[in-house]
Amino acid sequence: MEIFIPLIKWREPMDTKGYKRKIYIVDKKFQFKFVIMLLFFILVTVFTVSFTTFYVIWQNVIEEFFFVPEASKKLGEIYLRTSELLILPLIVLSAIAGIAGVLISHRIAGPVYRMKKVSEEIAKGNLCVNVKFRKSDELHGLADSMNAMITGVRNLVKEDRSTINKIMAVSDKLTKDVKKNKGLKSEVKKTINELNSIIKTLKKNSGRFKTE
Repeated sequence: MEIFIPLIKWREPMDTKGYKRKIYIVDKKFQFKFVIMLLFFILVTVFTVSFTTFYVIWQNVIEEFFFVPEASKKLGEIYLRTSELLILPLIVLSAIAGIAGVLISHRIAGPVYRMKKVSEEIAKGNLCVNVKFRKSDELHGLADSMNAMITGVRNLVKEDRSTINKIMAVSDKLTKDVKKNKGLKSEVKKTINELNSIIKTLKKNSGRFKTE
């Protein structure tokens, strides 16, 4: 009896040792949104604090010296200079916030990108992959759950292959018995043929996965 053995394409397992991610922009869309949101909240906070501080201080000063012509003119100049001096720190703060946003988002976008690549390998039938992050990355709990899932699926496929081998052994034995006993009913032969067909299907399906 010929048993169909599917051809399993060899796929090199993904290297998870010494995994280092040197590219900081791994998901442009996500990281861009993250940086914009971070800058927005920082600028809103800075403007709110600055406006409140200026309003309280200058309101008291103006009320005190508004009707003094010389003092009023001098205060106007001081106000303009002070406002100009705040522009440079605001630009520097925005630049620092942008860099910090990229670095922080990298700790999230990097792991998400890694899991996406691992998922693509699993979709191809490669179960020899694992999710591995750097210590500084976020989402380690999600990586552990995904690795547990991969291990579980890998074990199930191995068990299925073991079951298929047992069924094949039974089918071989039945086939040999049929050949020895020529008077065996045709229904039994039909059952054996159906069993062989099931074996082929199971082997074809499980052969899609690489477990070792």
